[in-house]
Amino acid sequence: MAFHTPRGNVRYRLPWSWSAFDYRHLCELLLSQTHARFETATVRGRGGTTVETDRGEVSAPLIVDALGWRRVLGRSRYQPPDAPLSRGLEVHPNGGGADLDVWIDRSLVRHGYCWSVPAGVEQRVGAGSYEPRHDVKRPTVDLARGLGREPVRYQGNWFPHRLRAATEDGVFFAGDSAGHCFPLSGEGIRTAFYFGGACGRELRTVLDGESSVGEALARYARFSDGHRRAFGLALGLQRLIPALPPRLLTLLLRAMSNQRVIDRAFNWYLAQAHPAYATQAPA
Repeated sequence: MAFHTPRGNVRYRLPWSWSAFDYRHLCELLLSQTHARFETATVRGRGGTTVETDRGEVSAPLIVDALGWRRVLGRSRYQPPDAPLSRGLEVHPNGGGADLDVWIDRSLVRHGYCWSVPAGVEQRVGAGSYEPRHDVKRPTVDLARGLGREPVRYQGNWFPHRLRAATEDGVFFAGDSAGHCFPLSGEGIRTAFYFGGACGRELRTVLDGESSVGEALARYARFSDGHRRAFGLALGLQRLIPALPPRLLTLLLRAMSNQRVIDRAFNWYLAQAHPAYATQAPA
């Protein structure tokens, strides 16, 4: 992993490897493991255990809102840009590579960073801003062209950077609707799987008659709240790093290049939503 600032470049050897994947193929693999029926509808709200949609009402004793940062089934909703949301955009040109490159450069993004990630035959190039009012298309296009890549196949959205309550009024919230997107890095897919898995295990205890809905809600809420300290620390760094002078930031990145420091910092980061949780027996 390489960090680039206006004052220099720093390369780290990480104690583990980043992964990118084919979104469509991943969804196909997940669907093949379920007996679920999927419907596409616009969710308008909820009354008790009934969800109101533009295609009618759906009732169930267990309801999960995994609809994203809008938190449609909650009492309070975010409205950008006046909300604790970041903004990201990336393009997917053909290409290749082996490293994850990160640019912390205020001439590109004032409060945030840019990236280039290899993903099979693609090179995903993008920009993320912790300030949702700021433009991310221009830096994305500029970086892609600067790397000799065509800005094609755009993908982007707002994403949360503050943890929210994982339960409310008998509803489970998972992924972006619960703020399960790690601040600073903006990583949300791994954490969505991690917290989604925890939520799914609680749902299973209810379906198997081992727990009441209330007990499952309470355990899942405690599980999510147990990560508040780590999310809060990352949010503090998200606010601090854009305020540092480029020279000082570069010196700090170089000071962290000791392998023991790298291993400790990045293993801590991985542990906040460790992939091994997916194969562990539920506690």
